[in-house]
Amino acid sequence: MFLAAVTMLAGCGAAPEEEGAEFDVEVAESSLSFTGVPLYDAGTRCTVGGSTMHCCPTGYAMIGAHLGSDVYKCAKLSSTSGSRFLDVGTTRNGMHACPYGSVMVGLHVGNNHLACQSPGTGVVFETVDGSPGTSDTYPMHVCLAGGYAMSGINAGSNLFTCAR
Repeated sequence: MFLAAVTMLAGCGAAPEEEGAEFDVEVAESSLSFTGVPLYDAGTRCTVGGSTMHCCPTGYAMIGAHLGSDVYKCAKLSSTSGSRFLDVGTTRNGMHACPYGSVMVGLHVGNNHLACQSPGTGVVFETVDGSPGTSDTYPMHVCLAGGYAMSGINAGSNLFTCAR
């Protein structure tokens, strides 16, 4: 099932910082202004709001997750606004989600805790990517190509809210 919600917030993409730098063009088309090449992360931990969890490295947002292997696909945001923060109760699109306008940077599945961060550019669109969902060559469930980051998850139903 494919659901979408469009908002009136503005955002714009950004070009790579250096000429000739490695750059994932599909990720670059986002309002979120990703830079560089996405990476697979299996071990970065962070503590946000007193909750320790698996997180993408600082400055990165989650764009996919293989929950069974505890591996996240992370993309570097060109900028962020404010610090990472813990969300324990926001719901949107039938799942736990970061507050609108922020994206997931970490997750503790067992506690249903999300680490969230506001990107430096505005979120202009959200969609639900669901079971079986979009997958990459890892293979893992990922948000759609075109620069989407995870902003919510229903782990039991294999659903992501993806924002750009």
